Amino acid sequence: MIIDFQKLTPASRYFTMVQTIVPRPIAWILTDNGNQTLNLAPFSFFNGVTSRPPIVSVSIGKKSPDEKKDTWRNIEERRHLVIHIPQVNHAATVSQTAATLPFGLSELDESGLECIPMDGWPLPRLKGLPIAFLAECHSIVEVGEGPQGLVLAEIQHAFIDDACVVPGKDDPNTRLELDISKINPLARLGGNDYAGVNQSFTVKRPD
Repeated sequence: MIIDFQKLTPASRYFTMVQTIVPRPIAWILTDNGNQTLNLAPFSFFNGVTSRPPIVSVSIGKKSPDEKKDTWRNIEERRHLVIHIPQVNHAATVSQTAATLPFGLSELDESGLECIPMDGWPLPRLKGLPIAFLAECHSIVEVGEGPQGLVLAEIQHAFIDDACVVPGKDDPNTRLELDISKINPLARLGGNDYAGVNQSFTVKRPD
C-alpha cells in the first residue's frame, strides 16, 4: 500500500501519522492561566531537539480556527512551563486532562492531582511524577494551515525522582543512569491506545 498524503484530508493524514509514528512520549504540561489557576494538558507530538542548549519541542494546536489552545496561549504570554513525564498508572487521568475546557478553568480541580511548589520557580510541579522539566519558552513557530504552534522550550532545571536513579550512577556531570522500569513512562499510540515499557534491552554498538 502506497498512500499519497497529498490526496488525503487533513484528518486522514493525522490518523495515519498517529498510528505509524509510535510509540510517542507524552509531555504533560503545566502552565499558568493568569487568573490564579493552573492549566494541565497532555501532548504527544513531543521530543528532544538539541542538548546545546537543552531544548525540547511540543506541537500544540487550536481549539477552533480563531482560538489557540490554553497551553499555547499561556506559554506565549507567561513563558514558563513544567513538562512532566506521566507513568502508566496515570493513563486515565492523562486522557481526562486532554478534554477541552473554557479558558481559565483548571483541569487540576477534577483530576485529584496535587502540586508541590518549586523554590525559585514560578510554577509548581505535580506530586508523584518521576520526571519534571522546568522550562522557559525559547520560541514558537507557527506551522501549516492550522496553524499549529511548534513550541521550542529550553530546560532550565530537571526534577528526577531519586528512586529512578541507578545506585552509583547519580552524577549528571559524567553519565547519569536511570532505571526505565522505575520511570515506567506512558506512551501514546493511535486512537485511544496507550502503551507502557514492558521490556527493555541493550544492543552493543559495533567497535
